[in-house]
Amino acid sequence: MIGILFIYWIWKAFSELAAAYDKNKWTYFFIGLGSYYGTTFLTGFLYGIIVILIYGADGVNEQDYNNIGFNFIFVAFGGLACYGVYKFLERKGEKELEKKEGIDSIGLTKES
Repeated sequence: MIGILFIYWIWKAFSELAAAYDKNKWTYFFIGLGSYYGTTFLTGFLYGIIVILIYGADGVNEQDYNNIGFNFIFVAFGGLACYGVYKFLERKGEKELEKKEGIDSIGLTKES
């Protein structure tokens, strides 16, 4: 259930960002979704590699590493990465608007 809420929040934030900068909202949504789930997966994968390097292959078979605390850490990293991608796209959109307001806007009136 919480995963569905995450998907909704990601969709809402990235589609509003896309609308603000005249971009395709579905492309931005999939970028946000990919950054969240990709980072969550990558964090879990790297954690598994670290466990294998420290404890060997038998260390992964133990059930001590499959608890809710690690899941929260992976979700937190995914959320931070998603927020970072959001801020990156926001700054990129602002820079593109500044370029459009340069020489292309000569003779045009600004809307209030």
